[in-house]
Amino acid sequence: MTLIAIRLYFKLTVFAFSISACVTELILNFKNDNQFDNFVLNHGLLSQTYSDSLVSCARKCIKDKSCIAFHFNQGKLQCRGYETLMLTSNAGTHEEGWQYYYITIFGVCPSTYAFSRAFNYCLGYEGLSLNAEGVAKCQRHGGNYLLIRGADENRFASLLAYNFRSLTSRHHRQLMIQGNYDDVDEKWKDNSGITLLFSQFVDDKYTPKGVKHKLYLEQTDSPENFLMLSRRGIVHPAITLCTI
Repeated sequence: MTLIAIRLYFKLTVFAFSISACVTELILNFKNDNQFDNFVLNHGLLSQTYSDSLVSCARKCIKDKSCIAFHFNQGKLQCRGYETLMLTSNAGTHEEGWQYYYITIFGVCPSTYAFSRAFNYCLGYEGLSLNAEGVAKCQRHGGNYLLIRGADENRFASLLAYNFRSLTSRHHRQLMIQGNYDDVDEKWKDNSGITLLFSQFVDDKYTPKGVKHKLYLEQTDSPENFLMLSRRGIVHPAITLCTI
């Protein structure tokens, strides 16, 4: 074999290995949710760029820590990266040719759960539920309601809840989150009994009356900044998102 042939063989081998590694990366890090194929999500868009392949689109998402999902269109060679998940087709516009993928960790996250690299947890939508039912759904996977620990996480939770903005019932647009009011200490606490580090109420002077108040996010005019309120007794189903 000549030196030129050896060099060519080496380059082809490296190229083949690189392609194989890219495909492996796609398989290990992303999952296709085909119920949202042929749609484009209408909020939470990080970028829309040219991409010549599905693998290339996935790699672009991987490079941005805030990217948790993407849509790819082979016909248009377009890649759309998102900082939020698509949880219902009502949150998108129907358009043929798009494939939807979200980041996950196989063997760690449950099969329908995404993985947030920004907040380091698995995250899954469990439908609209009453509080007791929602808690049970989360506990079945060893998880809890989403805990908001700062403004960035409140923004993340708001974008997730914004998926349901078109629902008629106000209660169905509310996202249950961790937060129980301690009537003795007069403080909001998470499920571990630790005082919440972050709160942002509709009324800054808001203090619930009575016990067993549960916290939720209330939709506002901004998809990125929902505010907190509480209910005493959950008698209407609300958005159930679980984190692990």
